[in-house]
Amino acid sequence: MTDSPSDFSLPRSKILRGKRNFQRLFDKSTVLRSPSLQFRFRVYENPSENCLVGFIAPKRQFKRAVDRNRMKRLLREAYRLNQHILTPLFDKKVFGFHAALVAQKNPGSFNDTEAEVIELLHQAREKVEQYLDTPPLTENKKQ
Repeated sequence: MTDSPSDFSLPRSKILRGKRNFQRLFDKSTVLRSPSLQFRFRVYENPSENCLVGFIAPKRQFKRAVDRNRMKRLLREAYRLNQHILTPLFDKKVFGFHAALVAQKNPGSFNDTEAEVIELLHQAREKVEQYLDTPPLTENKKQ
């Protein structure tokens, strides 16, 4: 498989993993909401943080493991098909970006899930572009 611009696969190396990474994301992140999903993201000044996205289906909302796994599969696929909305921002490798798609409830069909993911990705792109317009990224340095 070649790494061409038309290759929209989602390799494991682009999925956010690890307790420490999720803690850092949830400590200070921007939250965007749709009726059944939540998109949390954080912009890092260090480009070595890369662009990583996690997918979460909480046990509180999805009691059965089968339902949690299905929801995460739907979120992964919806993101994979529409990651091109965010990728132009990361081509320059000027900053790092961690995000998580969190399912609050089951939106129903895949088409409904995908529509909500697309809406959230467009909102996130606008927010990240605003961060890039304000030199330097001081909003994320407050501790």
